[in-house]
Amino acid sequence: MFDHAYGSYMKHAYPADELMPLSCRGRVRGMEPSRGDVDDALGKFSLTLIDTLDTLVVLNKLDEFEDAVRKVVLDVRLDNDVVVSVFETNIRVLGGLLGGHIMADMLKAQSVRLQWYKGELLHLARDLGYRLLPAFNTTSGLPYPRVNLRYGVLSPNSRTGTELDTCTACAGTMILEFAALSRLTQETVFEDTARRALDVLWEKRQKGNDLVGTVINIHNGDWVRRDSGVGAGIDSYYEYLMKAYILLGDDTYLERFNAHYVAIMKYISQPPLLLNVHMHNPTISIRSWMDSLLAFFPGLQVLRGDLKPAIETHEMLYQVTKQHKFLPEAFTSDFAVYWAQHPLRPEFAESTYFLYKATRDPYYLQVGKSIVESLNEYARVACGFAAVQDVRTGRHEDRMDSFFLAEMFKYLYLLFSEKRDLPLDIDDYIFTTEAHLLPLSLATARPPCPRNMTEIFTRSCPSTQTLFPNNPTFTRTIRDAHKQLLQPGPARARTVLSLPPQQEASPLGLFSLKFITELVDPPAGEQPGISPLAVQVISPPFFGRVVLTAGPAQFGMDLTKQEHGVVLSEPYQACAAISNWKEVQGKMALAQRGECMFATKARNLQEAGASGVIFIDNAEGSCSEEMVLFQMVGDGSTGNIVIPLVFLFQKEGQVLLDALSQHRNVDVLLATKPMFLGEAALHTAAAAEKGTKGLREENLVPAESLALLLSRP
Repeated sequence: MFDHAYGSYMKHAYPADELMPLSCRGRVRGMEPSRGDVDDALGKFSLTLIDTLDTLVVLNKLDEFEDAVRKVVLDVRLDNDVVVSVFETNIRVLGGLLGGHIMADMLKAQSVRLQWYKGELLHLARDLGYRLLPAFNTTSGLPYPRVNLRYGVLSPNSRTGTELDTCTACAGTMILEFAALSRLTQETVFEDTARRALDVLWEKRQKGNDLVGTVINIHNGDWVRRDSGVGAGIDSYYEYLMKAYILLGDDTYLERFNAHYVAIMKYISQPPLLLNVHMHNPTISIRSWMDSLLAFFPGLQVLRGDLKPAIETHEMLYQVTKQHKFLPEAFTSDFAVYWAQHPLRPEFAESTYFLYKATRDPYYLQVGKSIVESLNEYARVACGFAAVQDVRTGRHEDRMDSFFLAEMFKYLYLLFSEKRDLPLDIDDYIFTTEAHLLPLSLATARPPCPRNMTEIFTRSCPSTQTLFPNNPTFTRTIRDAHKQLLQPGPARARTVLSLPPQQEASPLGLFSLKFITELVDPPAGEQPGISPLAVQVISPPFFGRVVLTAGPAQFGMDLTKQEHGVVLSEPYQACAAISNWKEVQGKMALAQRGECMFATKARNLQEAGASGVIFIDNAEGSCSEEMVLFQMVGDGSTGNIVIPLVFLFQKEGQVLLDALSQHRNVDVLLATKPMFLGEAALHTAAAAEKGTKGLREENLVPAESLALLLSRP
């Protein structure tokens, strides 16, 4: 399986950052349609190759590893004028270079391979480290979320530096890579910088309960999103506190992790569920769904020695996986699909590996086998493995993220292999959040066992048999209590493009892992979910019969009751000054999602004189039939935005774009509910349009008829 995935990347994609497995070609930033924040991982630095380096060694692909190291040394350049995610570049590229260097040094020392190697990967890692450092030039010490590899953050050419906030995981997932870089180069600036960011997050925790929020202002340290959980936006912050103690031997990291862990188990963990709560009012759960990134948490609990809740949550995740073949990106607390995408994430395989290592229960080998079978049956394509766009239909997405090679195959191979199969002792290393290998020898101090800080780690080193009983009945008894979790739930109502008068739209919500800073949950105490809005096309030949389901914004003014003409913003993403301001004045502007925050786009268009903004998703094929709505949030200073704002998924937005391209004037009405024209009004409107017949009040146009309607002269 690895040969098929890696071979396809090298044959069809290299030196591009990623493979597009359906198109059988490489994804090059700027050459393909923008996917918004997802593309921030791409930096024109052969991402997948770097991310895969130490996986090649674990899988005994030593010839391929030496060839890959040569390619990285000869071909990869970091001085690229491209804006990248600080978080993704750290865990994937810096981590990949460090893991590759450590493997190369090991093989050279063993006289197995790479006698020519002189630390070139470490030199590249040091170069990248200095390119990431400008992101930390903030008042607080928390990093900007993005940096330009060539121009840094605040340079006029950087095209970044206007961001006000970042996610907790984005700021708190630097210490392993930065500390390893410092200890390998003897340059302390990296470790000190990452430690300072962790200190800020610790200081900003809610002191009464030791919880943290999801999004924080990088300048003043105020919390922007106060929901607290262990999934997207926070996940690897907790992971890195625990692993920083293991790797670096500093008790401070363990003390902080243990304080957070007690809070998690008190407020967030409701076995087998891991819910989200308000950090200031943690007794109330603030949403009814979970995201797939929390699947790493049972593995972290194994490292901490807390086996029972790890088994419980893992079993719940396995039951969800068996029902849908893969773990959906988000699912409800009653285990229905909430967001149906699955981009081949490895977190569930990671926890499966750790549980097997702890228990040696062959049950977890069967779980691993089911992961392998699902990947081969439902994700394998001619040119690699393709992400699943919808676990309910099996539809693929032209995407194979680098983490699939960096993590998935590493954990699966380690799950099934024996120690004699490996070219290294895996117990001498710790995995980063991207599964790169860092040696425990980096620690400056290794106490014989932790101090008296928790009920598990007491005055003497704990018995591994107590923590991890080598007894299959122990794990089976815990699992069996959670095997009947998945009962058929009520059918979920969906919003549709055309709403009959008698139909009530169901309140729905959306979770998007890659756009974490643009999402918001309802305040504690309110019902979870978001009521859809309507964009109704009023002008001929539509006469209000076309109603597009739209999502709301948390900022801006209430929807207008007046009709407005629509015009395309230039530039379409509206992240810079609007060049066609004369056409935009007094009109409803259409702008594409991506590249910058919704609030930035809204300010630019408001300044240009727009009467409102309709944002259109940049994710190809997204639609309200398959995805549920989310509420756009601001950037912490949106009080001066006073125009109405709504969001359309790509399919609905394309209807509006097609209407605009085929009809000179298109007028829309933004409303909480569609306005249904009376029969007399329809006849009057029809008489004004040659060839238009009278319509009954209930005859809204179904989605499948939109193309026919748009084709009319």
